[in-house]
Amino acid sequence: MNDGSFIYLYLFNQILATRYIMPNQHPFFFLSAAFTYPEQANIHPFFEILASLSADLSIEFNHQAADSTSLTDLQAEYVRLFINSPAGVPAPPYASIYIDNRGILLQQGHDEAMSFYQAAGLETIESSECEDHIAFELAFIGHLIEDNRLDLLNKFINEHVLKWYPAFSQRLQSARPCHFYQVLGQITGLCLQHILIEEKADE
Repeated sequence: MNDGSFIYLYLFNQILATRYIMPNQHPFFFLSAAFTYPEQANIHPFFEILASLSADLSIEFNHQAADSTSLTDLQAEYVRLFINSPAGVPAPPYASIYIDNRGILLQQGHDEAMSFYQAAGLETIESSECEDHIAFELAFIGHLIEDNRLDLLNKFINEHVLKWYPAFSQRLQSARPCHFYQVLGQITGLCLQHILIEEKADE
């Protein structure tokens, strides 16, 4: 292994670490983890962080809906929204689906994401998941923030993420998701906007 990080090893380690909740981690690592298939038996810490972020961003959070959601409920909803549904996947979480409106994987959105990862010194290893999945891209934002790569962060959000996240978010909300994914989509959009505002303020 050379001095460069392997993107799947690094980013997935960040995502998995977030599952065991870390108050000092940047919110983008939490958002990234929340967009992966839910597996841990205790999902309450995820709802607690989501509720906290909702309060910070003035988003309404339904605690009753959160309390009544089980892991099985969340898993079924994740599959319906992002993986497989009889009427078609409502909101595929991949950049390539939306950029250039091609509607297929491993296209321009994927190539753009790979270029940014490589510019940050990250290398890839074989994985079953496409590199332009929303979870990878949000973890990458967290990585850039931690490394203070503000120049690359600004380019990645403006020239890549914002080319597809609004369309993805619209499809997600149109699918009438459960409260967890409804709020998750809203929070992610606002966090992206806040990062850009902070970047402009620092210029």
